[in-house]
Amino acid sequence: MMCLFKTTCSSLPAMLGMAVLIFLGSCASTNQSAERDSTVAKDPHRDSDLARKQTDQATALIDQGKWTEAETSLHQALDADVMYGPAHNNLGTVYLHQNNLYSAAWEFQYAAKLMPYSPQPRSNLGLVLEQAGKLDEAIDSYEQAVKIEPDNPQFVGNDARARIRRGDRDQKVRELLAKLSLIDTRPDWAQWARERLVLLGSTPAPSSTQPQEQP
Repeated sequence: MMCLFKTTCSSLPAMLGMAVLIFLGSCASTNQSAERDSTVAKDPHRDSDLARKQTDQATALIDQGKWTEAETSLHQALDADVMYGPAHNNLGTVYLHQNNLYSAAWEFQYAAKLMPYSPQPRSNLGLVLEQAGKLDEAIDSYEQAVKIEPDNPQFVGNDARARIRRGDRDQKVRELLAKLSLIDTRPDWAQWARERLVLLGSTPAPSSTQPQEQP
């Protein structure tokens, strides 16, 4: 796995996460994707080896910033095997880079269905939803990723950040921040978590004084 789309914000590190996880070594519009998948699904012959090879090639192209070529390679991977989850996940990262949130969400959702025990597409879906301003849904996706991999600082950090953006000041966000400050090896994130804990104080604020949820 590797991180892409790293950006910063004055108040939060990597504000919209932009730590999109792609699959390494294994790892158009939505309607067009659906039509392509429906057509290929009728073909009883699936070449998973070719799909893996094309996905690996796309990963290398993403590393080089060659997004158009990567998209082409991922379409070829899905033509070979439409059920190859890493290709859907990585295609979602391409669409997110293109700011095609609708298609990115569709690809991440499909990848999550194909890989029920993988946290990456769930966290990636959360990034799309958070960027679209759907914080409640984003937090649900981040929670799913954290449940699968509870000690991954990227998933814990995304969950904590989205809750704070929503205005949460409860015990749950404090627990996430405390954990993040201990497990995260990224200095900016660990420092951010410690600073937020200090600002929140040692005990949760009364519910009547909690900030309203942001849209």
